[in-house]
Amino acid sequence: MKFGERFTGVFIKPKETFSALSEKPAWIDALIIILIALALYNYLIAPFAARDSYQLYQQSTKLKQQLGEEKFQTFLEGARKKAEEMSPGYRITQAVTGGVLGVIMLLFQALILFVLAKFFSTHGTYVQVMSALLHANFINVILGNGLRYLLISAKQSVFNVSTGLAVFFSGLDPTSSGYIILTNIDFFQLWLFGILAYSLSSIFKTDIKKSLIISYLFWGLKTLTNIALGIWGMGRI
Repeated sequence: MKFGERFTGVFIKPKETFSALSEKPAWIDALIIILIALALYNYLIAPFAARDSYQLYQQSTKLKQQLGEEKFQTFLEGARKKAEEMSPGYRITQAVTGGVLGVIMLLFQALILFVLAKFFSTHGTYVQVMSALLHANFINVILGNGLRYLLISAKQSVFNVSTGLAVFFSGLDPTSSGYIILTNIDFFQLWLFGILAYSLSSIFKTDIKKSLIISYLFWGLKTLTNIALGIWGMGRI
């Protein structure tokens, strides 16, 4: 299948598209598109993220105690300059870093998913799983991040935007554990791992029910890890 057919197929014909990918894995063009999309997203949201971080640091008594008054004020001044005087170089750095790290994380996730699936089947290869996961992430990285950017632009904030269950609890503090848990139960991620089951079924020669178990088991482990890291990160500030 050509790239255009695979791209649209993920959204409108996932079963046929992922079945074809399991037979003939293609990943280089998908990886490049994911890398570009992640870099662009990080470039666009950099000013909002810097502003949110500065406001968060301003209110952090814990950080002030850890650094001491003088170092804290120096740190705060640096954060203020990033937020108010965003340079093109800083935005490009954020874009490249976000894109490269995002792709590395996806390749690592494909490895973990491959190992997990091997407990259920002796079939399948890492390249097949990597190809499937990259294509499935068109849903989250392109469609999901596209919507998130529109919301971030409207609200002028990254912290106050969610495409998960947190959207139903507008009164929650974005730095709270409850918000972190709910926002990680993300609708685009649920969609992504639902259609990924079609690919896992073809790759590992399992029925769709078992493939859904594998796919959402991995999603659960990934989500729990993200929640733990999010709560730990906020706990340090």
